[in-house]
Amino acid sequence: MAGAGRYQRGVSAVIPAYNEAATVGKVIETLKQVASIAEIIVVSDGSEDATASIARRHGARVIELEINGGKGAAMTVGARAAREDILLFLDADLEGLTAAHVEALVAPLLTDSADMTVGIFSRGRSLTDLAQVVAPHLSGQRAIRKELFLAVGAEKSRFEVEVLLTSEARARRWRVQKIPLANMTHIMKEEKRGLYRGVIARMGMYKDILGYILRLTRKKIKTRPVAILFLLLFLVAALNYDILTMRAAAAAARNIPVLDLPDGGNRILVISPHPDDETLGAGGLIAEARDRGDAIKVVIMTNGDGFRRGVEKFNGPLPAGSSDFLQYGRLRQQEALAALGTLGVKADDVIFLGYPDGGLAPIWLGYWGQDRPYTSVYTRQAAVPYKLAFAPGEPYTAPALLNTLVAILKDYRPIDIYVTDTNDSHPDHWATGAFTLAAIGKVRGEDPSFRPYLYTFVIHTGTWQMLPVIERQAKPLLPPGYFLGRGTPWYQLPLSPATLARKKKALAAYRTQELVMPTFLANFERPNEVFSHLPDQQLVQDDSSAGGDGEPAYWPDSARVALDPAGDQLTRKLENGGDLKAAYLLQAGKTTYVRLDTWGRPGFPVTYTASIYLLPGEPEGQVRRFLLQVDPGERQVRWLARPTGYNPGAVRVIYREHSVEIALPGLVSPGEHYLMFAAATSIGKIPLDRIPWRLLRVGGGGL
Repeated sequence: MAGAGRYQRGVSAVIPAYNEAATVGKVIETLKQVASIAEIIVVSDGSEDATASIARRHGARVIELEINGGKGAAMTVGARAAREDILLFLDADLEGLTAAHVEALVAPLLTDSADMTVGIFSRGRSLTDLAQVVAPHLSGQRAIRKELFLAVGAEKSRFEVEVLLTSEARARRWRVQKIPLANMTHIMKEEKRGLYRGVIARMGMYKDILGYILRLTRKKIKTRPVAILFLLLFLVAALNYDILTMRAAAAAARNIPVLDLPDGGNRILVISPHPDDETLGAGGLIAEARDRGDAIKVVIMTNGDGFRRGVEKFNGPLPAGSSDFLQYGRLRQQEALAALGTLGVKADDVIFLGYPDGGLAPIWLGYWGQDRPYTSVYTRQAAVPYKLAFAPGEPYTAPALLNTLVAILKDYRPIDIYVTDTNDSHPDHWATGAFTLAAIGKVRGEDPSFRPYLYTFVIHTGTWQMLPVIERQAKPLLPPGYFLGRGTPWYQLPLSPATLARKKKALAAYRTQELVMPTFLANFERPNEVFSHLPDQQLVQDDSSAGGDGEPAYWPDSARVALDPAGDQLTRKLENGGDLKAAYLLQAGKTTYVRLDTWGRPGFPVTYTASIYLLPGEPEGQVRRFLLQVDPGERQVRWLARPTGYNPGAVRVIYREHSVEIALPGLVSPGEHYLMFAAATSIGKIPLDRIPWRLLRVGGGGL
């Protein structure tokens, strides 16, 4: 791999794969971005699909086994063929894998601070997250020294190989580190093979693991039922975790009021990250609004032109080039027009922006200069390449996208806005919400009479929308339990049978997506839709500190920007100080205070990040960005971005028993009307928890 010479030693990545043609290419492409990966070996373990050929086309060294010998045997074959002394084992069906995840897994071995690392999923799917919290020894994402792995004798093991490695590590006292892998999961067997075949495959995996545990005990036969009972209890707990979560949500959902829609004449704007999200989250709302005579416009931020798995499924196993992604984007535009036409939306009321799929979050976080646009890793374009777009040729920069949304809001002046939530786990989705909030703030800063109602919907979070639902058309859709506890009101919109039928027909128009994730789409075919109303928020002034810059005398509840009362199970297990409980923002005199509450004592090894974007109150003004980090145990901040002329020397960091406070003197200058705020925690490059983006008004006056 390019750049591997930076290290005195390299890493051999080994991917055991059985019928993983749909996903193995994406894992290989991620590995190719990491300098320390010296070679990538894919062991096709008797695959009957195009796993081997696709892996070769993506540049991997492929070893094909004629007969399926099991995961342990495939890993051993790959290990013996590896040239390097450090091995990295990854599953071939990973979703959300990034270069940062890979670097975090191999870094302890490259620095000789560990003999093995074990990756633990976090904030991906709640089912897999829970399983790995309870039983981290089942994780297949590991880095290990080659001689240690080969000494274990894993060639005769199948799915129990991870349990074997954990057992050997304890017996031989290896140095083992657990590495959190945030926003990452894998495709479940029930998704890949269908419900029946997937359950059969899963039971086979559990049989292998159980068999090894029973052999490991080497106890009398009467003790074996105890081991069987223990394992079965764990499996039942894991498989029913989301059922219990849904029951808890159902209890709260009994009090969720019905969304009260006006009788007609309303102007509604729906803003969607990709073609299909608008129908998944708000298709019934759109259909019923059109039936009432409401005006509807739909803004689609990207054309979904970076969905590699979808492109390869649609075009076949040949490697996809930039022209394939562009053609896929144009096809998805036509699908969106057909779907929205079914719901009653005219083609002239569908606005395609043509921004890059997978690029909205990077643009929001780092591309605020007009002279350096973002370049899509899929289409290789740095400007809108589509003729069917609001502004063809517009550069992929944050100011351009923000100004486009501002122009649409000023022209259409919607009364109600529906957009994906900033706490949605998909980066394009939360970034769509963030850009929308910023555009609303910018327009309201110029024109206080612009006061739309803002509603959000969720598409991606854990297994909420992924697990198959039986008789889904009779089961109401409920908000995720985590979202119900954050303090914002939720509403449900019941759908008539005729409206639900139209929504199903609209979803069927997305044929490219039906090929890849039919269960995902079908799970939104419910008798209702759910929306959260985001209330107006304001930067609270601490009157007790007026005229001075002393610390706040107290923090009123009104200063709370966001709430995370449930906590994050995995983050709390790994590091309590990284599990965010709430965030506060308070103005004391000329100083802006940020307070991050945590479930544990803050400090080492957690890094705390705060981001504040000040929105201008005049049309030509520029967004002023403040991005800062508090490194583990430090009492000074490290600036990632700040406006020219701001004095960072006066910033102070204050640690409390369960909070971190940051004092930012002179942050808010006269004329600033709105700001955006977010916060996050991490260990190294691996994210732990986050407070999603919020919009707040700065200065006096009511909202």
